[in-house]
This record gives sequence, C-alpha cells and structure tokens, in this order.
Amino acid sequence: MSSVASRGSLAVLSLASALACACHSSRAQSPGVSDADWYDASPLVVSLRPEARAGAVAAAGVSRLEDLPLYDLDLSIDPVAGTFTLAEDIWFTNLDKTPLDDVVLRIYADALGGAKPGKPPAPPPVRFLSGGCTLGATCVVASDGASAIGVHPSSPLPAGARLKISLKLGGVLGRIDASRTNLLAQGMEGLSTFSGGGEGAGDYGLLATGDGITSLANFYAVVARRNERGWERSDRTTIGDLGPDDLSNVRASVELPESAKLATVGVVQKEDTLPGGKRRRVSVAAAMIRDFSLLSSDDFVVATEKVGDVDVRAYYLPGDKAAGDTVVDIARAALTDFERRFGPYPYAGFDVVEAAIVGGAGGVEFSGLVTAASMLYRPMDAGGGPLAAMLKMAAPGGFGAMTGSMLEFVVAHEVAHQWWHGLVGSDSRVHPFLDEGLAQYSAILYEEDRYGNERARRDGDMNAKMNYQMMRMMGTPDGAVDRPVEAFGSTFAYGGLVYGKGPYFYAALREETGDAAFFGLLRAYVTKYRFKIAPPHGLIDLAAAGANGPRIRALAAHWLDEEHGDEDLGKVDLAGMMGSMLGGQLGDISKLLQPLGQALGDAGAGDGGARRGKKGAAPHGAADGGAAPMPDPNDMLRQLMQGMGQP
Repeated sequence: MSSVASRGSLAVLSLASALACACHSSRAQSPGVSDADWYDASPLVVSLRPEARAGAVAAAGVSRLEDLPLYDLDLSIDPVAGTFTLAEDIWFTNLDKTPLDDVVLRIYADALGGAKPGKPPAPPPVRFLSGGCTLGATCVVASDGASAIGVHPSSPLPAGARLKISLKLGGVLGRIDASRTNLLAQGMEGLSTFSGGGEGAGDYGLLATGDGITSLANFYAVVARRNERGWERSDRTTIGDLGPDDLSNVRASVELPESAKLATVGVVQKEDTLPGGKRRRVSVAAAMIRDFSLLSSDDFVVATEKVGDVDVRAYYLPGDKAAGDTVVDIARAALTDFERRFGPYPYAGFDVVEAAIVGGAGGVEFSGLVTAASMLYRPMDAGGGPLAAMLKMAAPGGFGAMTGSMLEFVVAHEVAHQWWHGLVGSDSRVHPFLDEGLAQYSAILYEEDRYGNERARRDGDMNAKMNYQMMRMMGTPDGAVDRPVEAFGSTFAYGGLVYGKGPYFYAALREETGDAAFFGLLRAYVTKYRFKIAPPHGLIDLAAAGANGPRIRALAAHWLDEEHGDEDLGKVDLAGMMGSMLGGQLGDISKLLQPLGQALGDAGAGDGGARRGKKGAAPHGAADGGAAPMPDPNDMLRQLMQGMGQP
C-alpha cells in the first residue's frame, strides 16, 4: 500500500491571522527570493546512495534540487500523553507555467473525520493553530475544509516564484487497543465492516500508539494534488492510499524521550541529549522522497543486514524476535532480487518496522521505510477467544505456514513499492492498480526466484488471487481494474480487483512477451520514469511499441478494462483455500466450513461461490450495483461453532 492516514481525537481551533513578511530582491528565474535566501538541499542528499545522485535532479524534471518543496519539520512527541506539536516551514516554488492565485496544503491524517460508520464525525487528529508567509510574499493562511489549509498571497504567485509558508500545528495520537492487533481480530473487523462499503476505510492506525509503538504518518502539511480542475481540497473516498505522490525534500528535527528508539525515513545526521537527560533531539535528512514518516518505541530491537552499501534494518518488539529476525532476511533477499530484476535501489538505508496496523492493511510503504503489521509477527490465534479455540481444534499443529507466508509476502510487496510508486511514481488515487498490482506481482516474482514456481503459485493464490475470489464469494461483481479509487465503491471491490485481479495482468504480459522481453521492459520502465510520475499507460506503451502492439493493447484491455476474472482466475474452493492456508493441515475442517459456505451463499455467492452479474447490472439481491447484505459475523461464528459441537 502507498501512504495512508489515521484517526485521532482533537478539537478544531480558530483560523490563523495573516502574518506579514519582508520581500527580497528578485531574480528572473525566481521572482522575489534570491538563492542566498532560499534553502540549501545539498546536506540532504546524504540520504541517497552516491550512484543515485547522478542525474537524479534532471530525472525529476527540475533544474535544481531546491525547486522541490522542502518540508522543514520541528517536531516534539510525547508518547505517554499521546500528543505532538509541530512547527513547519514549507519552502514552495511555483513550477507551473502560469501564476497561482493560491496554494493549497493538505494534512491527510485529517481526511478521515467522517469515516466512522454509525458514529458522528470525529474531530481531526491534527489541528491548525496559526500560519503565515515568512518569505516571498504577504499571505493570509486559513483552514479550507476538514483537511485543507489555504494560502492566499496578496497577489498571484508568478511562475518560478518562491514562497516560504510557516505553520504551527498540534496533534493527538490515536490509541490502538492490544486486543485489535492480532490476525483474528482484524479478520473479524473486516467482516463486520463489509456492508459499510467504503466508509471507515483508510484508517490504518498510522497516527497512533499501540503495542508500545508510536507511529506518525501523514501528520504534516504537504502541497495538495492539482489536476485540470485545480487544487484537490478533499477526497471523494478514504479507500486506498491517502497522501502525496510528488517528490519532496524533508529536513526534520525530532524531540522525543531519551529511551525511545527511532525508525525514520531518511538518514539520521545528529543526536543530542537535551538538558535534564530525559529527552533528546534527532536531526533527519531526506532528499527526493514521496512521503515521510517515523516510528518509535522504547522496546524496539534492531536487526541489521547489508545489501551492497545499503543498510537494511528490521525494528521489532522483543516478544516477536523470531519473526523480526526473519523479516530482516526477507528484506535483504527481496531488495537483492529486485535490484537484479528492476535496477538499483536509490536510498542509503532501508527499514522494515513492526507497527500496530489495523483496518485490514498488512503493511504500508514510505520512501526507504515500510511497516509490517504486528498481527503478522504473532500466531494467528494469539488473541484468544472462541474463534481461536475453534481454529485450534481445526488445526492442532498451528498456523505457522499461513502467518509465515503472509508475513513474507507482505514484506516482499512493501519492498517492491520502493520501485513502484517510490522510484517510479504514479497517481495512486486515479490509477491505484499501477503500483499496487505491480507490487503484488513483484512479491510473486520474489517467491519464484527464491523458492521456485510451485511455492510462488501457492503463495500467490493465497495472498493475491484470494482477494479476487473472496470478493466474488461475498457477492461483489467483477469489474474494471483500472479506475479511480472512488469508482470501486467498497473495500472488497478495491482489494479484489486491484490486489487480486490486477497482478495477473503482469503475469499475462510476461507470458505474451517472454521472460527476456518482460524483464527488459520493467528495467526500461524504471529508467524512463525514474523520479517521475509515470503516465497511466507508460508500461503498456513501452510494451506495445513493437509489431506486437495490437496484441499487447488487447491483452491490457482484457485484464484491466473488461470482466473476465472468473474465467481467468477461477472460482473459489473454500475448503482447498483453507487447506492451503493451514499448510496442508486440513483435517475435518471442510465439514466445518459448510455452514460458512451456506451463509456466504446467502450473501450472493451462489454457483460455487462466484456469481457473475451482467455488466452494468447488480447481482441478485443487491441494490444499485452494490454487494448483497453480509451475514452478521457473530451468527457465522455461532454456526461454525455449532458445526464443531461447541455451545
């Protein structure tokens, strides 16, 4: 997954008053602000590998690194109180060819205010306290909707002009109960929100504390997306990844408890213990990144590996040592494999961090850092309860094969995101399949390269294809893969089509072109769109450049625009699926699954678990093209327990 947001609980405070600033002597390429008064990006490139620095600025389409926005963050975190304060300077250059009447900023953590089904809108976790322009112009800075801040210069900002915007923000971290951070609890939460469509999606707990881990992502203001209609001040849905796609630079000063171990995007340049000895300040530099995040915990254990000159680190909790040590090996192997397949990784370090992720996500990617959900580090039945008891009866040998497969696939998927959306950017809101589908298929490639075709097929079936088959079993119809996030309508459709069906387009493209041409194509795609935003059909256009172009375009339409998923991917075999998940320890569980199959069938999963609706029509029992009502998870659990002879 690309960058996301989380929910907290704060009151919205007053709008800011305008702050005046002195203007500086103008230069032709940057009216109003001289180079001497602007920020210097050269200390930040330490976060890039030496070979990645060559040609990086030209590849990004700017004349100098300082043309990219700089987010200058002065952050203070209190994990015990669950609060933070942030003084932020945004160094912005108008790279458009026309003047801008205003500049819009977004705090994506605040985009989820109304996303709780059946509950009143929650206050935003990050509050805007004050703001103004301190260099380049006089501005009025004020809230502009739930998650937007409007910056209004006294006159339009000319093309090439520079503006330094200063903000004061404060925030509250969400609290994630330990009972939620296990696989069974998250599975049941997913079922319980099935009938809620897209509402409540996108809240992955990334601005929160849980399991002794403090996570901050999407907590600072960034330049909003712009399209042909202008600035995007809000999102039509919270499904998928919320956050920026464009490149930026970050310079951060982070104050936190002395005892906390910090994992962060970028490179730590300096650490100083503050007077009193209880807190310290950490200076961080990050160049040419798409998003910035950090996580901390007093309890983190760190395991390290090397891939060439890249430091690979895994941060995990002491009780999860076995999984944590495995994760650093997976990260090393995946990074090595993808460098061979796709081309060099650009950053000096790479971190995989255990995090208390909720909301159905297994992991989240950032530039040079990814998170993996705590639930994947632990046994599936770690949460206890009646469902755990039932599963122990069904598989006395445990669920090691299932959780191990899921953890490895998730880590490989997140490593792949360092190329797909990291190095090669894409529009994650309008064309989410571009990075997610390719990251899914890259994880299958990793499994193939490391373990062989059979395991790659099996783990791909369980971690990718199952998303589509479960979607169909739940009564959600097949549909186009390539569409904007808001067009999916539900998390089940989004997951089933983007993560389940989309990856197999790349498998079909590989079969059509052959291995040599396919992997050459991926490397050419990286070379052409390195540090850029790739167009929606950039990879397809490269593949279709030869005489075989019409067949390639027809293949892309078949997988990405048309509805052939049932015939291409097959219908779900629930007993076989569970047997694969349990590592072959199926036993008598097929009999126990009959009540579940019947319950799901009532939800619209007839004809062997995958009812196919006509194009443009809703399946039987659904209204307006949506899925039929989902049975209550507690009723389903009771049926399963009764089938086992349990009260």
